[in-house]
Amino acid sequence: MAAKKVSLAATAVKVPNERANFTKLLAANPNHFGNIVGSVFKPAVQIIKNTTYEEVTCVGFNPETNVLEAVIQVKLATGYAGNLCTSGSYEYVRFFLDYGSGFEDVGLAAVNVHDIPITNDCEKKADRPLSYAVSVTVQPKRNWCGTPVLPKARAILSWQSIPTAGDPNYSPVWGNHLDCHIQIKPRPILFEEVSASFLAEAKKVLPPEQVSAVAKIPVPLPDPPPLAIADLAKLYSTQTAKSAVPSHRFGFAHLAQVMKAPGLGAETINTAMSQWKAAGLDWQVAINAILGLSADVSFEQLECLGLEGDSGLERLVATFRIKRPSGYSGGLCTHGSTEYVAFWADWDDTCTYTYLGTVPVQVHDISTIPPDGLCYDAVLPVDVSAHRAPCNKPKIARVRAVLSWAAPPSTTDPNALNTWGNIVDTHVQIKPGDVPNPLSPKIAILGGIPTSQIGGSGLTTAAAHFAGNNLPADSLGRPCPFGGIVEVQGLSFPGFKYRVQVQPVGGGPWQNVTGDLMLTRWDGTTFISSADVNGFYFYQQFQNNIENLLANWGTSIANGDVQWRVKLEIADFFDNPILGAVPDIHVIQLDNTAPQASVNIDPTIGGDCGKFAVGAKLKGNFIARDVNFGSFSLGTLPFASPITPSGGTVQTAPAPGDTWNLDTAGMKSCGYVIDLNVADRSIVNSSWGAHNWGFASVGFCLLDKL
Repeated sequence: MAAKKVSLAATAVKVPNERANFTKLLAANPNHFGNIVGSVFKPAVQIIKNTTYEEVTCVGFNPETNVLEAVIQVKLATGYAGNLCTSGSYEYVRFFLDYGSGFEDVGLAAVNVHDIPITNDCEKKADRPLSYAVSVTVQPKRNWCGTPVLPKARAILSWQSIPTAGDPNYSPVWGNHLDCHIQIKPRPILFEEVSASFLAEAKKVLPPEQVSAVAKIPVPLPDPPPLAIADLAKLYSTQTAKSAVPSHRFGFAHLAQVMKAPGLGAETINTAMSQWKAAGLDWQVAINAILGLSADVSFEQLECLGLEGDSGLERLVATFRIKRPSGYSGGLCTHGSTEYVAFWADWDDTCTYTYLGTVPVQVHDISTIPPDGLCYDAVLPVDVSAHRAPCNKPKIARVRAVLSWAAPPSTTDPNALNTWGNIVDTHVQIKPGDVPNPLSPKIAILGGIPTSQIGGSGLTTAAAHFAGNNLPADSLGRPCPFGGIVEVQGLSFPGFKYRVQVQPVGGGPWQNVTGDLMLTRWDGTTFISSADVNGFYFYQQFQNNIENLLANWGTSIANGDVQWRVKLEIADFFDNPILGAVPDIHVIQLDNTAPQASVNIDPTIGGDCGKFAVGAKLKGNFIARDVNFGSFSLGTLPFASPITPSGGTVQTAPAPGDTWNLDTAGMKSCGYVIDLNVADRSIVNSSWGAHNWGFASVGFCLLDKL
């Protein structure tokens, strides 16, 4: 199942000790709740996959963007470690894909949640559950359109405890698992799949190596057009009674086009009827069936809706399920058909919906569709900056998604339902913050981290999380500096210009941060924004810069591992300062220096590159150090062996460092490398998991006999 109905829990719930002191209990006993199979720790209580407080209710995938989404419903008013003026707690979701040979870990995301009182909205309905969304972008395995790729997706939700990497069977204490199959977009068709005769002719005039190369070149074929009514009638004429697709379904796009034609007259109708008659179809029967049908969900159904992101990077996510193997106007090698999702919002709880936009998603006939169907998502970036409120005044909004197959839904009536599709409503939480003011432009995010989570020293705070995926800057809460490309993000003020400058804290002139910016529009297309001669860029409309990217500051060792100021200032069309405008200035600490890494084999037993008999006990020293030390890993290649220590988050002593030991008993005779990898805590290129790295290795040989 990929969607569940979630009943509203009581507003007043006493938070039990197992929830209120969850992290403390885990620190004392990792298996306190009995959710770790084979643990040496004895459980004190049995709590596994408890969904009283939160639940992942939908999974969906968009084949065009390769974004895998999960929708989470937060059900209660308390139990989330503090109100909006505190750091609250985190709901973690780890995603997996199974192409048929076992689940593969494809990423982790999280959302920040808080204690928020339950109130009634303008329609006197309780504003719970609150629906959040999280996502990861995957690099899927593809095949050509003749072989559908339909992996099973799994989302594992876990409150306050990150699901174990690579473990698709991880059992959360608070949270759950959810599976649904998804559809991967086919890769481009190859020449050998298009025309065997072409290759046969090519072999007569081209050398073999060129023929082989040509056969692997993707063909730039145009997208196939929609099938005509005669082609659709032929396609579905072979369906069995069990899987039959009626004419008012496969001909619906044609019917809707005629019925909505401007100035509809007898000539238009007669032409359409003639086309249907030539295809062996009864126009009037199909029309009558359409007139008696509304909001049919037997082929597709919208299931969940949530809001993802914060710090100006929000987007609405709707998930829907395709239920049948046919009825979608052709297979993956054809144009197929379109599911349209229109998004509406009542941001300020006025009982009036505002149209936000419509997102199309292509779907197709797939004969091998699994019994649970296929789960898709539609995503629309939204700008909620004008609707934020202080943290002591929680802002809950009503949102709506409307699904319509083959014909776009209304853009003027939020209650209108077409023939195929349905409506889903939910409540979402708008993250707290200040309403934007051009007299006080703000840098919202630096190097991927919200500026509110960067301390005065320029290092991240203990509770710092990335704005894009809500994952911790450091798993141990240690302060982190920055390196590589430092992205500067902030809200836009169209009609004005802005400039980003940097300056060493130790002194020196302000330096303009310039360079072409690749900005992303809401539909996924991109364009270049360039600075003028004074270093100013034009602010873009949100729809043309959904990531709110203002600048990319490329730092390096040349900048020094020191503190720098980053300044944002606003100007008019002619680069003149705005009267009364106050620049926004933040300090960040740079660190672009790689950690110290070295490893050797004790010279008293044979030294580096020595030869040893299988069973020998090897030892040596290694150094893993950095001013902002992160972690190290120590291992052997090409085969793993029980070397100690194998890793850690505490740096070694200065030279000669710490010792390592390796018992080679049971290892194969082979040439080996002892491999040392050292990471610092610097946030490099504004990305989670990217750091400065140091590497070292030393080789040795194991022989059956010396």
